[in-house]
Amino acid sequence: MKVICQKNELATALTSLCRIIPNRTNLPIINGCLCEAHDQTLTLQCTDLEITMKIIIPAQVEEEGSTVVFARYLSDLVKKLPGEEVVLSWNEEDSLLDINYGASSSKLHTWRAADFPPSREKPTERIVYFQGGLWKRITRKVLSAAAQQEARINYAGVYVQFQEDSIRLAATDAYRLAVIKIPNNSCIKDCDLFIPGNALIEVNRLAADGDELEIAWDEGLICFTSQNFMLTSRLINSQFPNYEKVIPEQPELTIEVDKNSLQTALERASLFISPDEHYAIASLQIDNDLLTVKAQAVDVGSLKEEIALLSPVEGKCRVEFNAKYILEPIQVLDQEKVTICFNGERGPAVYREENEDESYLHLVSPVCPVG
Repeated sequence: MKVICQKNELATALTSLCRIIPNRTNLPIINGCLCEAHDQTLTLQCTDLEITMKIIIPAQVEEEGSTVVFARYLSDLVKKLPGEEVVLSWNEEDSLLDINYGASSSKLHTWRAADFPPSREKPTERIVYFQGGLWKRITRKVLSAAAQQEARINYAGVYVQFQEDSIRLAATDAYRLAVIKIPNNSCIKDCDLFIPGNALIEVNRLAADGDELEIAWDEGLICFTSQNFMLTSRLINSQFPNYEKVIPEQPELTIEVDKNSLQTALERASLFISPDEHYAIASLQIDNDLLTVKAQAVDVGSLKEEIALLSPVEGKCRVEFNAKYILEPIQVLDQEKVTICFNGERGPAVYREENEDESYLHLVSPVCPVG
């Protein structure tokens, strides 16, 4: 195998691939990157046996072939190379990958390509297409509510429902719930799937806004494909909770407030974390035409900010939240006017945003009641 490729393209691809390599594994070759040179392209592939990522970069292929090299060593080395081009060459006799740059070279030990875990066949049972920018936007709106994989594996993803006229994406960690609904312009109906959150995060990093993103899946596997990458992942095999029953039908109080004013106030409130706590607590108090944001931390200090509501409301409410949880929904809202529905000091706050053909809500549970 012998290929010539651009250093920056190779470095960017390897950085993405290294993100899915586990820190610990009992199978050494999982630390490797499968390099395949053919048809004037270099295909790079890594896997953790749950997610498999392939990235294709253009290359001048002088000799086709394949090998597996320690991914992180190759990535770190390529980042520090001078010049614009890198020459990679390998032969079976010494099983070393030669990395040539100018008049200098380095060598890395390799594994046989035949020993790399084989990729599963791409699903063909169900296929839909999304514009890359749209897919990234709608998944980012719900991903922050998904549970961390290490904490609650059964909630660590995004649940997707293909209904007759709409597609719904939902995520929850039992403290938050995010749901977005968009029109269903595909031929897929009456179907649902549960996609791991870490797979979606990597897809969003790889996909360009202008990409046509193909999404294909069967009962256990999903595959995201664009012109320059392919990512396959196992689907989560568990029942997503019946989330609709936790959404309050009639809020006690609904306010409208300027997005930037509330976001910056909560960003400042989130700094007030007591030394013996893991997060800041933000108190929101509504009284007629005013929203007051408060935060206090032992041995740190306190904050109090007042924000004028866009229209006065009748009634009062005071409730406390994890500052990070109440802040994150604002960061993905599209409109400059934020609508929040409150349900008393023991009930959740619900952000709502309605567009012409799209609806979004983000529910945040309060911390312990005030007083």
